[in-house]
Amino acid sequence: MSTGSIAGRLFAFFQCKKLVVWLCVGLCVQILYYSVMNSHENNVEKHLGACQRCFVWRKPFLGRFESHWKPFLTSKSLYLLMDRPFRKELEKVLRFRKLPFGLQSSVLSAVTTLQLLPQQELPRSFASLWCQRCIVVGNGYSIHGERFGKMIDSHHVIRLNDAPVKEHKIDVGKRTSIRLFFPESALPNPLENNGNDTLMVFVPFKPLDFLWLMEVLLKTRNKVRNISGRQPPQEWNGNISQLRILNPYVTYEATYKLLQLNESSRRYATTGIIALNLALHMCQEVNIAGFGYPGNHDNTTPIHYYDTGRSREKELFQHNITAERNWLLTMIKSGVIADIASPSFQAQNC
Repeated sequence: MSTGSIAGRLFAFFQCKKLVVWLCVGLCVQILYYSVMNSHENNVEKHLGACQRCFVWRKPFLGRFESHWKPFLTSKSLYLLMDRPFRKELEKVLRFRKLPFGLQSSVLSAVTTLQLLPQQELPRSFASLWCQRCIVVGNGYSIHGERFGKMIDSHHVIRLNDAPVKEHKIDVGKRTSIRLFFPESALPNPLENNGNDTLMVFVPFKPLDFLWLMEVLLKTRNKVRNISGRQPPQEWNGNISQLRILNPYVTYEATYKLLQLNESSRRYATTGIIALNLALHMCQEVNIAGFGYPGNHDNTTPIHYYDTGRSREKELFQHNITAERNWLLTMIKSGVIADIASPSFQAQNC
């Protein structure tokens, strides 16, 4: 065998061996790459567990198409509303409807009140978080004795009206990220049941509500009197920098888009459904606790977890409780929201 033939075979052998080595290296790199990627994806999926219902509010069956409106009133938005003809449903509703759905005849009162607020937009500390896992805590008696406090505090917590937390932490938690209220449901000393960083969201239902807010902010003598019997507090000692005014469109959308109530009935959504609508726009995952009222013929079960002496109230006639119950059941069944009291929720969050 010639020297050239041997050299050629050796060269071919080493070339083949080199190719095998490179193939092995490439295979190892691929295996390592996919291992790292799978590990990363698993970690991401685990981290995204709190956002498993991300942006589910976009589903068309909710009937909402105005997704870019601001949740709170601002001076800028009202000036724009007055300076240009309406182009969207949002602007049309605010211009031509009266409170609680629009600002017809109340625009000037709203503008004047906004001048007293140092901040009007959603705080950056809340808006900048990539994943908002929120829970709207209702005031229903169903939460009484359930010991959901720790689970509730693992969310951004949205509370309603004057519901206390100090004596009920074990059931309703102690954290409050946002609290919705109107004059008659205002806490005179909000810091007793909220944090200094709690966003206090004022919900205007009637023109006099703006007058009440102006008077308590200016600390003038309060002249507002409620003819219904429940009087708003004469003082409100909250953190003004954390006070916002809810856009009435939130109430409109909750009433006519979500609940689809008949306008001739002159009923509107409860604060709980209004808060849920706000949460569905602001949060990626929305859960609930303490929702539900006693049945129409149940005059013994208390309405609220904190006032066990009060049974079904006359004021509920302003709302369609049956429609709200049915809507909540539909949303839960569709996976838009979840009730933390349900066995399926508790099984997933063990």
